Amino acid sequence: MNKQCVIVLGMADTLVQEADTDYIGADHGSLVLADAGIRMVCAIGDFDSVSEAEVQRIQSMADEFIRMNPVKNDSDSEAAVRYAIEKGYRNINVYGALGGRIDHEIVNLKLAEEFAGILTLVNEQNSITALNPGIYPVNDAHFKFFSIFALVPSVVTYEGFKYPLDHRTINPGDLYGVSNELLDHTGTLTVHSGKVLAIHSRD
Repeated sequence: MNKQCVIVLGMADTLVQEADTDYIGADHGSLVLADAGIRMVCAIGDFDSVSEAEVQRIQSMADEFIRMNPVKNDSDSEAAVRYAIEKGYRNINVYGALGGRIDHEIVNLKLAEEFAGILTLVNEQNSITALNPGIYPVNDAHFKFFSIFALVPSVVTYEGFKYPLDHRTINPGDLYGVSNELLDHTGTLTVHSGKVLAIHSRD
């Protein structure tokens, strides 16, 4: 499915309703969407962070409502992401995934790694996605800095960057991929092999 899906996990400063986009609320993120007047294709979670009156508001704004047992092994964000994947979405932005509890943030980063090229974690300062082998355009329209970290041993090429790389092997322990910048406004990252975590960021 080419249609974009936005999953909201919590407060999202950058959230603006977009045309031709489906929305999924995860637990408290469902209330954020309901309060913003944004209808959801699904609200999912154990809803232990909202009142029953707020649950009713959420239900009135959701096409599907899935209430999970609070005694569970997966997080609300994982449940929402896997729901979206099962429904066929292949362009998923997740808001409210960064900051707050570190354990939840690590879960969300692991989900981005698992669903490379599909899932992007977004907040005011960062846009994070994992990339499999391929050629990827990079621009600085919203973010000044661009960093990559190898998730497995990888070979990459940077073109149009201040610090270019040419078929460089990077390993999960290497940290020199941080804080690169474009020479102009566009460049290219080629992942020849492996898998990398790509981070667009700004101060």
